[in-house]
Amino acid sequence: MKAIVVTDEAAGTAGMTLVERPEPAPALNDVVVQVHAAGFVPTETAWPSTWTDRLGRDRTPSIPGHELAGAVDVSDQ
Repeated sequence: MKAIVVTDEAAGTAGMTLVERPEPAPALNDVVVQVHAAGFVPTETAWPSTWTDRLGRDRTPSIPGHELAGAVDVSDQ
């Protein structure tokens, strides 16, 4: 899949790069969404959750884009 990733918090949106990433494997109770369009808000790179998870572990490279439109994939259910 193609995704925009950020690796440098100080660079902000200038540090975003379009890359090829592997398809993530859903975990128990996850829902797979076939994303048709995605977007992000400029402040998303300032959110602590962009850079670390709830346990304080590093999340880089991070993929911003909490705004999306798509369809729930029910093919594996």
